[in-house]
Amino acid sequence: MVKAYYEAINAHDYRTAWNLGGKRFTQTYDSFVAAFAETSHDRLRVLGVSGPTVAISLEATQTSGAVKVYNGTYYVSGGVITGARVHQTGERQPGGGTPSPTQGVVVHPGAFCSPVGATGVTVDGTPMVCSLKAGDNRARWRHA
Repeated sequence: MVKAYYEAINAHDYRTAWNLGGKRFTQTYDSFVAAFAETSHDRLRVLGVSGPTVAISLEATQTSGAVKVYNGTYYVSGGVITGARVHQTGERQPGGGTPSPTQGVVVHPGAFCSPVGATGVTVDGTPMVCSLKAGDNRARWRHA
C-alpha cells in the first residue's frame, strides 16, 4: 500500500493517493494536492514490515533541486494507509555533494532492518549497518 501510495504521487495521480490513505493527512483533497506542489519526485525505500507497520526512508526531490529526507512508519489496515509517524531528518541543497551523516537514514540500534548491508545513522550521528549475527533470524541495526 505504501509503495502504491508513492507511485500514485509520483504519477501525479493524487486522487488514487488520496483514496489510498492521503485523506488521513489533510482535511481536504485540495490541501493534499497543494502539499506536493514543490515536490518533483519521491524515492521511497521500505526498510521493513512488521504486521501493519511499514518502516520507510523517503527522499523527496523538490522542484528547486533540494532533497528533503524523511524517516518513519506508516500503518496499513484494510488495504489503506490508516496513519503515519514520519519526520523530516535532513535536507541536501542542490550541488551540496555528499550529505553529512546526520542527513542520512536515521535508524534505531537493535531495531529490525532490511536489506542486510544497508547503512544509516542514529539520531546522534553514530554510523550503523544492517547485519545478521549467528543465531539471528532477522537482521538488526548495529554499530558499523
